[in-house]
Amino acid sequence: MKVTVNKLGFTLTEVLAVIALIGVLMLLIVPNLTSVFGKSEKNAMKVQESELKEAGLLYLEDYCKNPLGNNTCPGTIKRNSDLTYSGYINLSALVTNDYIEPISLRGSNCNGCVIYENNKAAAYLVCENGEYETESDVDYKTKCSIN
Repeated sequence: MKVTVNKLGFTLTEVLAVIALIGVLMLLIVPNLTSVFGKSEKNAMKVQESELKEAGLLYLEDYCKNPLGNNTCPGTIKRNSDLTYSGYINLSALVTNDYIEPISLRGSNCNGCVIYENNKAAAYLVCENGEYETESDVDYKTKCSIN
């Protein structure tokens, strides 16, 4: 008489081998994914800085260079003798005047400013909980009164 064995499942060894293989793959993939996500967040914030700079330049045009309606140049921006402008405008003023939407990163609100030097602009951002801060040699926190 011949006995037939009906094998309907996997052996313990096969299951453990698959789990070990998945573990090794995770060890290789997860660090690379976190690196990619970290770079993408940094790139997104660089784009936000660029948007902030453009909003600041539009604000300078509308409030200082060619004021629209009753717009007046704020006291933080001065007209130089060579007809250029220097000073700063905070992100909050740009948001209040609908030049840009509030900026946040992973739920943390960001603060920032645009600094003008002889009609050239540079944007700076700092987010709560140290989530992001513009890398710069400029002491923009002091210049823009950012805490």
